[in-house]
This record gives sequence, C-alpha cells and structure tokens, in this order.
Amino acid sequence: MDMDEYIRLNYKRLRQKVKAVTKNHQNSDDLFNDLLMNLLEKPIEYQRDLIENNKVENWLMSSAKLQFNSRTSPFYYQYKKFCKDTSPLFEDTTTTDDIIEDVSKQIVEFISSQLNLYSVYERTLTREHLIEGKSYSEIGREYKVNRRYISETITPVKNELLEEIKKRWNI
Repeated sequence: MDMDEYIRLNYKRLRQKVKAVTKNHQNSDDLFNDLLMNLLEKPIEYQRDLIENNKVENWLMSSAKLQFNSRTSPFYYQYKKFCKDTSPLFEDTTTTDDIIEDVSKQIVEFISSQLNLYSVYERTLTREHLIEGKSYSEIGREYKVNRRYISETITPVKNELLEEIKKRWNI
C-alpha cells in the first residue's frame, strides 16, 4: 500500500486527530493539508516505513502538535499569527450596537417613506410619536387635541407599519 492509498482510506480519522490536537482551531484543516503535503514529499522508503510500522498517525500527530504550538513554524507564520493580529484588516469591529443602530436607521427611513402614503394629519401625528418619540400627551398638548383622538389616529397607522416592518425584516 502506498501513502496516497493509506491517506485515502484513513483521511477522516486522520483529519479528526489533527483537529483534536489543534482543539478544532479555525485553520486546523489548513494545517492538516500542509502536513499531508509534507508527508507526500518525503522519500518513498520513509513513507513505506511509516505505513509498515503503523507510525503514520504518530508522525502526523507529533508534527501537528509541533507546528501548532511553535511560534517559529511555517504554520504559525502562514495562518495562526494572522488570527491574533489586531490590525483592523483582520478584526471584525462590528458590534451588536452597530448592527442595531444600522437596522434602526433603515426602519426609520422605511417608516418615513411609508408615512407619505397617509394624510397629512395622520402622517404628522404618527411621525411625532414614532420617529420623534413624543408621547400621546405631549402631542395632545402641542396640537390641543384629545389624547383618545390621537390614539385613534395613530394606532391603525402604527399597526400597519409594524406589519410591514415584520414582513420586510422577518421579525
């Protein structure tokens, strides 16, 4: 049996062993493939000895451990070092707050565009409540209108907008 056939027959098991050594690091597949390439570049006699003595797995595990834990290994300089790099190029600086802020802006823009479909009165009261954050009482004092009337005006518009938002953003 040659090394290609051995790898083909034991590929999944060997890959899982390397993943175990690297604690399932994001680049463990790259390390595994690099180690297989290194192994296939060894002399045929060396490969046969490893297969005959059942040492392929030992060679692979010890090489993986050395490569993964060393700061001077080719693996470290090719993959692992960049995972630790704090450069913005490699770091995702998007936070949950940024995402929420972005979606909030999109929703406010959507509400503003949809309000144009309603009468001036409905549009004005709903905009003041939903976008400017005014309470029914504040709107009532400003426009000298009964709070109940404001509620009857805003509620149907607000419910329609909420349904559209739920559909559009899969909420």
